[in-house]
Amino acid sequence: MLKIELSKFTIVGGINFIFTFILFYILVKEVKINYLFALVVVSLLGMIMTYTLNYVWVFKTEEELKFSGRLLKYILAGFLSISLNAIILKYIVECTKSDPFYVQLALIPLIVIFNFSTAKFWSLRPERNIESCQKQ
Repeated sequence: MLKIELSKFTIVGGINFIFTFILFYILVKEVKINYLFALVVVSLLGMIMTYTLNYVWVFKTEEELKFSGRLLKYILAGFLSISLNAIILKYIVECTKSDPFYVQLALIPLIVIFNFSTAKFWSLRPERNIESCQKQ
């Protein structure tokens, strides 16, 4: 089950990567928006898309998509991910004078691992059924 979820999560991540990669490129290279602001914008848009796909396809938390407490947890985990990403990105760019576009590209695997872990074990984890706990 974990392998299937991880495979599906990787596909969703790939879709999100392509979407945010193209949008980040456009905002930083073409529109000339600050790379940290661009990171926040593309991350928020990607978060909304991945929440929906992960909820209904990867973790199948419930039959019906709900924007309730899980969404809040997902957003909180996403903001933590974005914050850590931004801090690391800024640090590396400023210390090495590297192109932020390529630094962000290199950070993607670490972000994926962090995001899978928070989704699987916290924000999209199925709620324990109280009745099944009482029967044990």
